[in-house]
Amino acid sequence: MKVIGKARRRVDGRAKVTGQTRFADDIVLPRMLHMKLLRSPHAHAMIESIDFSNAVSLSGVHLVLTGKDFPVTFGILPVTQDEYPLAPEHVRYVGDPIAAVVAKDEQTATQALDLIQVRYRVLDTISNPEEALAKPEPRIHAYSERGNIHRLQAFEFGNVEEAFAGSDHVFEDLFFYEGNTHLPIEQHAALAALDGEGKLTLWSSTQVPHYVHRCLARVLRVSASQIRVIACPNGGGFGGKCDVCNHEMVVAKAAMLLGRPVKICLNREEVFYMHRGRHPVLMKMRTGVTRDGKLTGMHVQTLVDGGGYGSYGVASTFYTGALQTVTYELPRYKFDAARVFTNKPPCGPKRGHGTPQPRFGNCCSTAAARSPCSAALPRSGRAPTMCWSPWWRKSWASIPSTCAA
Repeated sequence: MKVIGKARRRVDGRAKVTGQTRFADDIVLPRMLHMKLLRSPHAHAMIESIDFSNAVSLSGVHLVLTGKDFPVTFGILPVTQDEYPLAPEHVRYVGDPIAAVVAKDEQTATQALDLIQVRYRVLDTISNPEEALAKPEPRIHAYSERGNIHRLQAFEFGNVEEAFAGSDHVFEDLFFYEGNTHLPIEQHAALAALDGEGKLTLWSSTQVPHYVHRCLARVLRVSASQIRVIACPNGGGFGGKCDVCNHEMVVAKAAMLLGRPVKICLNREEVFYMHRGRHPVLMKMRTGVTRDGKLTGMHVQTLVDGGGYGSYGVASTFYTGALQTVTYELPRYKFDAARVFTNKPPCGPKRGHGTPQPRFGNCCSTAAARSPCSAALPRSGRAPTMCWSPWWRKSWASIPSTCAA
């Protein structure tokens, strides 16, 4: 037993404690320039015009890019190729990037951002899932399944209504999870440069270098063989760096146009805009049990707030119901879900994305149903266990018919 029970040194421990580990923002190349992004102050708007003439004429500014320089969309999944590196005309959340400035240093780039004049036509904001269900217009994305409903999912096995009819008790519970974000110590950073043969190398604080590689080839319209992506050590990620980021596409384009290394490091506020955190989810659960605590069936309905873009949303929505059957023996099961677009930073793959929210509800619901105390409860069930926002209750009026269609 030379390994089990013995303290072992981490293979990367010495480099980290001595400060030798090089994170993305630690990399410095000769003749390197710096990039900053201009972001939308509006949650939902159309861009009518962008005037960057004053910015590009500022001393020390080398390049200004806008959405017109990026006609091709990208996304982490084949079914959600819905993001532009820089929004060309439609912004969908506060912080959506619309322009980039490359300058001799970060201070000059930041100063130039203030010189860019943007005229917006502000649209109605969809601020929560209830509004997304009630207001099909204005549509946040044209490709959504119906109005502002991004994704509908459903599956079942066995006859759940028969299970409930034969149950000694049927419990109904309502749970709402507010959502959260990752907050890694290291902010997102990326550095792009061309080598002597004209091939592009991108160093990035990413958890998904192969996806970034694929999206770079798509957006830049360059052969993948001409691109190399290096995933630097991450100062924390937790899923927040598991998506392809706008700044990675833009910094690569800037390096190609200028023929010089270009770096960007997001500040903490921008990391919150990047988000990809855990989805807010409303969960309604009906659970049937026998007097001896055996589960007979379950019906789970989830309403998922996806934010402004697709990201991993179709997978996260599926996970809100698909994995509820693995913990306990459950002979009959039904699941309905709807993920909606709202004008908030997009949600994504935070640590088991889509699963922890209903797992909490599942454990609370089944634990109560299997408790010996449940025998004293009425057959019709009990009041909702937890509901922090009263408007969530009203949302359910449109969910069953929506998911069944």
